[in-house]
Amino acid sequence: MLCFFLFGLGALALGGLVFPITLLIYRKKSGQQKIFSWLVHSSWRLFVWLMVAMRLISVKCNDKKRLQSLRGHIVVANHPSLIDVVILISYIPNCVCVVKQSLFNNFFVKWVIRKIYLNNDMPADEFIERGTSFLKSGYNVVIFPEGTRTVAGRKIRLHRGFAYLHLHSHSPILPINIENNPKILGKNQPWYDIGTKTSLYTLTLKPDVQYQTQNTSNSRDAALDITKTISNAIFNA
Repeated sequence: MLCFFLFGLGALALGGLVFPITLLIYRKKSGQQKIFSWLVHSSWRLFVWLMVAMRLISVKCNDKKRLQSLRGHIVVANHPSLIDVVILISYIPNCVCVVKQSLFNNFFVKWVIRKIYLNNDMPADEFIERGTSFLKSGYNVVIFPEGTRTVAGRKIRLHRGFAYLHLHSHSPILPINIENNPKILGKNQPWYDIGTKTSLYTLTLKPDVQYQTQNTSNSRDAALDITKTISNAIFNA
């Protein structure tokens, strides 16, 4: 409960106080985006440290240095819990994320979300154009292609938006598998159902994927092929 309260308070402070001050100091949009991204990364890094210090979670990553030096990548991950995006962005500087439309209207986080993140309901052409612009500027774009948190027993289906973004931008894709055990903050799981043991979050980075377009492939077939490749990379050992 304390963590939820502090997260909401921090989001309000960023959106209602820190971001407006930043807008007065940095007039160029590129400068604003850079500092906004750094502020979110730093504050969420502090939040993850707090959760670790309280022994609610622990985080293990097979290549932390690689995440911290990442530039211009499309980061694609599965989505087992509510705080996956917070953990990833706490490790990845220069980062933007694709989020649900509902978060753009959430009272606590909309002031932060609207400044630097991409709406998953925006038109496809706009999504690809804005995403490519971020990638070419050195930002990493984090995408959870399931569209929502993973539901146990439900067939996994990935949306292909990240594949079309890859085809247009030619930016490498970094697949990441996220596991948390014991399970907390999952879909349809009460937020207070955290058990008695610290939940271990394991981030497993897989090799970059750079699709080589075949002369005979159209964009739809290529996107399907990329989506299958990434699904296998994330969910298979």
